[in-house]
Amino acid sequence: MNLSSALQLSNRQVQVQALGRLLIQISYGLLSFYIPILFVNQVGLSATAVGFALSLCAITEVGGHFLGATLADSRRFGRKVVLVLAAASGVAVALMLMVAQSLWLLILASMVLGISLGCFWTASGAAVMDATTAEDRSSAFAVMGMAEYIGIGLGVLGGSALIAAVDESPLLLFRGCGAMFVLFGLLIQILMTNEYPSRANHDRQSQGWITALSDKALVVFMLANVFFTTYVALVSSTIPLYITNFITGVDPVPGVSVGSTANLFTWCYVGVGAVLQIPITSLLTPLRRIFVLMGAMVLWAAGFTLLWAAGTFAEGQFLWAIVALCLLSLASVAYKPFFVATVSDLAPSHLRATYVAVSSQCWTLGYFIGPLLGGWAMDQTSLIAQRFWLAVAMSVSVCLGLLWAFDLLYRAAAMQPSEGEGGA
Repeated sequence: MNLSSALQLSNRQVQVQALGRLLIQISYGLLSFYIPILFVNQVGLSATAVGFALSLCAITEVGGHFLGATLADSRRFGRKVVLVLAAASGVAVALMLMVAQSLWLLILASMVLGISLGCFWTASGAAVMDATTAEDRSSAFAVMGMAEYIGIGLGVLGGSALIAAVDESPLLLFRGCGAMFVLFGLLIQILMTNEYPSRANHDRQSQGWITALSDKALVVFMLANVFFTTYVALVSSTIPLYITNFITGVDPVPGVSVGSTANLFTWCYVGVGAVLQIPITSLLTPLRRIFVLMGAMVLWAAGFTLLWAAGTFAEGQFLWAIVALCLLSLASVAYKPFFVATVSDLAPSHLRATYVAVSSQCWTLGYFIGPLLGGWAMDQTSLIAQRFWLAVAMSVSVCLGLLWAFDLLYRAAAMQPSEGEGGA
């Protein structure tokens, strides 16, 4: 950990946001990892139906982002109120999932979750930008990333332990999810400040949506990042089901047990990310961000290709899966802090939440596309499920082209008079 990262950890508001993300990601680790497995293998819904339900989360997340941004950038409400709203919505999701035995209730819970996530990511991202300088933001978001990885890992491992403890009713694990949302709400209410260096008036805020949507560089960057967010969604919602149902591991029967999948996912994807997030960010910070983003995309392609190999070749399937998840973790570690920092470079200070909300639509689209396509693929034959990952790997080439186009637009804009230049 370098000095800049250490300074972020000593920043009280960064600490609050990092702990908040830890709690939120524990909940999200439970939800994203176990919903597909439990509702397919325990409740008896098809993978396509569950994927469709999870994709609807992305539809309402659009509204969550714009609602969150409108309230977070306003004088009357601000970041703190929006984050408490996200916590309350999350508790409602947990309560619904505790009793869900039908597709319609899963769909309703997924839609409320979208509102919660939209409010959280918009307000939290703006709050971190408020608490840091432009030079330190990559490090600050690396700290956020480390908290996210640790949270997801605790959620996955905790869920596995809860399933073993309440085997007669595995859906009770969502009680733990609700408890994390409650703790998050209390943390924000007690420790977070609600004062910011600049506050937009209503007219500037209304014009801000037009400003953000008219920013060509931001729009192209969003399109490129739809691929990244789709890949992240596939990792959390589809890969666990793929490993569980299509890969022969250390277990004596075809497929991998839920416990083995949880351990594999936690240590190889989440664990690697948690350990390497800050060191990798520190190592890559001197490089131009566009090169970092492109290099990370190449790692995504390599990881997805190895997932295909894990299901295709008879020998060493579990080993291929281990290497694949490690590569995918490295790709995410390298990409995410620089993606968020680039958005903050593009955003005027009084429109940070608005720019975060607009850029977050790539997450919305990614989490709509990923579970839907992944769920469909996992309902097909083994051959299609395996080759699906090759198709995903090849899609990286399109993202690389969009990143190149964004870099051209960004550099052209940097040559014009502006409020400040970033490091993309």
